[in-house]
Amino acid sequence: MNKLFQFSTIFGILSTVIVVTSARSQNQPAPSLPRTPANTIFNVRRQQGNCPRTVRLWTSFRYYEGGGEHTVIADTGAIAGTARLISSNKKVAEYRAPLNRTYASCVGQANSNTDDFPYRFRFGSGNVTFRVQLPADTPSNPSEISYKGVVSTRPVVRWAIAD
Repeated sequence: MNKLFQFSTIFGILSTVIVVTSARSQNQPAPSLPRTPANTIFNVRRQQGNCPRTVRLWTSFRYYEGGGEHTVIADTGAIAGTARLISSNKKVAEYRAPLNRTYASCVGQANSNTDDFPYRFRFGSGNVTFRVQLPADTPSNPSEISYKGVVSTRPVVRWAIAD
């Protein structure tokens, strides 16, 4: 009986996240490039070559009853060409863009190092790879990527988490 209760609880939470994520995503237009400067900065740890000192993100969070929604846009426009989605599922979105000539030799990385901001940049082979990887679901905090796209050459990811 206890296992049935646990299964019902987990199923109920996950169902709520899926319905809320779908409803919220359908009601929202695709993100657009903000007119303000990017508000989150990561230092690039250079291993070799000529690398940018930092990479930036526009991040925003919208609370709603039962959870919230993160939108993140990687500001790769000054260092790279057009990004393209190379891998994705409900927990991961990964984009790659060719680095500009100035940074084509860069080998390095920049990480957010927190679960609140699960973002990572890797530089190498003439490309920058931007990855969003959500943590594994828990009964109290399921999450899911609800939108993946490119705006003005930059990768965009929107993801939701339930409280």
